[in-house]
Order: sequence, then structure tokens, then C-alpha cells
Amino acid sequence: MKLINLIFVFFSFFLVSACGGSDKKKTVSTDQKITLSEKDLEQGAVLFRAKCMNCHMQSGKGIEKFYPPLAGSDYLRDNLEDAIHMVKFGSNKPIKVNGVKYNGLMPASGLTDEELVLVFNFVLNSWGNDYGSVTLDQIKAIKR
Repeated sequence: MKLINLIFVFFSFFLVSACGGSDKKKTVSTDQKITLSEKDLEQGAVLFRAKCMNCHMQSGKGIEKFYPPLAGSDYLRDNLEDAIHMVKFGSNKPIKVNGVKYNGLMPASGLTDEELVLVFNFVLNSWGNDYGSVTLDQIKAIKR
């Protein structure tokens, strides 16, 4: 099992490293008031459990020094654009979350922009987070 995980991490790192591109990004604004339906939040929860929970845990607390927390995350709150970029395209850049440095690989999620809206709105409003919401236009604005 560890060998499979190691192969997955290596393969993901290779894919992320091989993908070039510019650093053009558009600023995400979360000032919009969006009503989130229970159905959308549940769909986001289902996607989270399928794609994110293995690393970030069901509680959203992650695993310290390996997988950053999403629950109560100052990084998510203060760097939403970067967080979306990481999930959308993957990243291997070091980040600091709640004072703890994380230097692991975040593989690209493989989610569609529509699915990313659902997942981010779930995460932004779960585990005590009250970090607003994102729209499809905001997700689409995030480019490589």
C-alpha cells in the first residue's frame, strides 16, 4: 500500500512539474452575497469526501506537517485565490497554515469548475469556517 502511495505521489509530482504555463491570475472577490442551498452544500460534501478527505480528513483538520487543515485555516481565509489555483492545477510550493509549514505536493483535483464551486463553498462554510462563497465566474477566472 505504501508503494502505491509513493508511486501516486511521484506521478502527481511529475505531472505538476511537467505542466508549465504563465502565472496569470485574476483576483477573486468574495464580497458577493450568495445564497448557498443545502443541496449544493451536500453535493460539495460528497465531492470533498471523494477527492479531498483522504488528506484533509473528514474533520477538515488535515494531518499536521503533512496535509494542511481546512478547518480554521488562516491560509484559506487569507489566500483564497491561491487555494483555488492549487486545487485546480496542483502545486508543490511551500505554504504556511496557522503557523505550520507544509511542503507537500497538492495534486490537481481533476474537478470541473462547476464541481470546484461546490467543493469550495462546502469547505468555506464547514467546520466553523465562515469564509464566504465563490461563484463559477470566480473559479473560471483562475488561470494557470
